[in-house]
Amino acid sequence: MRLSEDFIRDLHDNNDLISVAQGYVELKRSGSSYMCRCPFHSEKSPSCSFSPDKQLFHCFGCGAGGDVITFIRMIENLDYMDAVRFLAQRAGMPMPEDKDDGSAKKRQRMYEMQREAGRFFHKKLFSPEGATGLEYLRRRGLSDHTIKRFGLGYAADDYHDLHFYLRGLGFSDFEMADASLLANNNNKMYDKFRNRVMFPIFDTRGNVAAFGGRTLSEDKKIPKYLNSAETMIFSKSNLLFALNIAKNSKANYFILCEGYMDVISMHQAGFDSAAASLGTSLTAQQCNIISRLGKSEVILSYDSDEAGQKAASRAINLLSEAGVRARVLKMDGAKDPDEFIKKFGAEAFAMLIEKSAGAIEYQMDKLVFGLDINSDDGRAAYLKKAVPFLAEIRNELDRAVYISRAAKTAGVPADTITRAVNSEVFRNNRREKSREQNQLLHPKVDRINPDGFKLPKEERAERGIICFLYHNPDKLNWVSKRLKGDFVTAFNKKVYDFLINVLKNGDMPDISLFNEEFAPSEMGRITQIVDDTAFANDSDAVSDYIDVLNNYGSADLKPADEMSDSELLEWAQKLKEKKK
Repeated sequence: MRLSEDFIRDLHDNNDLISVAQGYVELKRSGSSYMCRCPFHSEKSPSCSFSPDKQLFHCFGCGAGGDVITFIRMIENLDYMDAVRFLAQRAGMPMPEDKDDGSAKKRQRMYEMQREAGRFFHKKLFSPEGATGLEYLRRRGLSDHTIKRFGLGYAADDYHDLHFYLRGLGFSDFEMADASLLANNNNKMYDKFRNRVMFPIFDTRGNVAAFGGRTLSEDKKIPKYLNSAETMIFSKSNLLFALNIAKNSKANYFILCEGYMDVISMHQAGFDSAAASLGTSLTAQQCNIISRLGKSEVILSYDSDEAGQKAASRAINLLSEAGVRARVLKMDGAKDPDEFIKKFGAEAFAMLIEKSAGAIEYQMDKLVFGLDINSDDGRAAYLKKAVPFLAEIRNELDRAVYISRAAKTAGVPADTITRAVNSEVFRNNRREKSREQNQLLHPKVDRINPDGFKLPKEERAERGIICFLYHNPDKLNWVSKRLKGDFVTAFNKKVYDFLINVLKNGDMPDISLFNEEFAPSEMGRITQIVDDTAFANDSDAVSDYIDVLNNYGSADLKPADEMSDSELLEWAQKLKEKKK
C-alpha cells in the first residue's frame, strides 16, 4: 500500500532530520549545515552532511544519503514501512490502515515475547526455585539494587518452564523458536536456557532484544555462557551489553569490557559508562555505534591474559578506523576488572583509569614483549618491528615523540631511527599513490549504476534530466515531447520512470517518495542526483542532455556495407542495449 503524500509530509514535519539524527550522532554546525563522522562507514574525519533546510543528509565518503526515513531505515536496520512506523510512533502519529507483509507485527510480537521472558526470569530469580541463581549473584558481590537495575534473572532446570508460561500468554511454539527462546530438535520444542543466571540484552531504545545465560552446572560439557541466536530484532554485531545505560553516563569516555559480570561490577562501583561486546570480539559496526554517541574516547578494560591483550590490539585498530581514541588499562594482580574491583576497590580502579596508557604507548610496550632488549639480536628484532609501526603514526609530532622513546629503548641515536622511519613513510606513500593511480586506471565497479562506467556522457545527461524534472515538475510535457530516445543506464531509467509516474499521478516530487521503491543504498545516489542543482533550472543545459540521449548510438555511424565485422558487432550491441 502506498502512503499518501499528505501523510509523508506530516511525518516529515513532525520528525525534523536534525533532531532525529542527534539521537544517534554528534552533529556540529558547519555553515548552514551540520557535519558528523558518518555512522554508516568507518572514517576519522567528518564527511557526512545534514541540511536542515533541505531535510536531507549525504555522506561524501560512502555515498549514503536521503531523508529522515532513509536515515532511520539505515541506522535502525528497518524496512521502509517499519521505518515509517518508527517515526510515526516517535511523533505520536497514527498510521494509516495498511496491509503489510506481517513483518511489523512479527517484530512487535517478538519484542513483547522477550519482555515477558525477561519478567518471567527476573521473578523466578527471587522465588524459592531461583535460590541457587540468587546465591550465585550475591556471591559475586552484586546487591539486590544492581540485580534489579539490570533485570537479571534465572532460568530453571526445566525443559518447559518458560515454554508453557509463554504458551499460556498466547505465543506459539514457532514464535518462541524464532525468538531463540526455544530449541527445536526434530520438531521437539523445549527451553533453550536451563539452569542459568540470565542477563537480558537491551537495545539502545531500552527494549529486551535477547538474552545471555551463565550456567550453574558443574558439567564441563555444558557451555559456560549461552547467548540468543540472531533474530529479526537482535544482531550481536550491532549491540553492546549495557550500552542503553552507558550512553547516558556523564563520563566523557566508554569503558569496554569482555564480559557481563565485568560490566555489572563496574556499574555497581560507580563506573556507569561500561559496556561489553556480546560474546565475540569487538566489531566494526559496534565501533561505528560508539563513534556516533559523542564520547571523546574509549578505555579498553580487557582481561590481562594473552587472549584479552590480542582482543585489545584488535579493538584499538577498529576504534581508530572509526575515528575513536583508545586507551588501555593495565591490571596487575587481577585477571579482569571484576576481580580487580573486588580486591582493590573502586578508588584503585579509578586511579587505573587515570593512568591508562594511550593506544600508541600500549602498542609500543608490546613490541618489546619476548625480546632480550639488552642483546644485539634483541635490539635489532625490536627495531625491525618498531620502524614500520612508527611509520604508521600519521601525526608527525606524535611520531617524533615515540621515535625518541624507541631510541632510548634500543640504545641507538634517534636520528638513525628517524631516517629509517622516514624511508618507510616514503615507501608507504609511494605504495598508496600507486594504489590511487591504479584505482583511477581500473576503477571499481559502480554497484548502484554499473552502466555509468561504459556510458559516462549518457549517464551524466540522464542525471541532468532527472534533476531538472525533479525541480521543475511543470516541465514534464516539455521534456517528454523532446526526448525521442530512451535512458540507457538501468538504474537511472528506473529512477526516471518512477519520477514520471509520481508526476503523472499529480504528486509533487519529494525524495521521501522514493523510499518505498528503492533500497537505502540507492537512496544515497538519488539524493546526490536531485541535490546536484547546478543545472536544475537551466533549460538550455537540459536540451543538450536530451540531445545526447536522442543521438545515442547514431553518432559517426557508417553505412552498414562500409563497416568492419567488429564495427557491425559493436553497432548491433548498442542497438540491443538501447532496446533494453
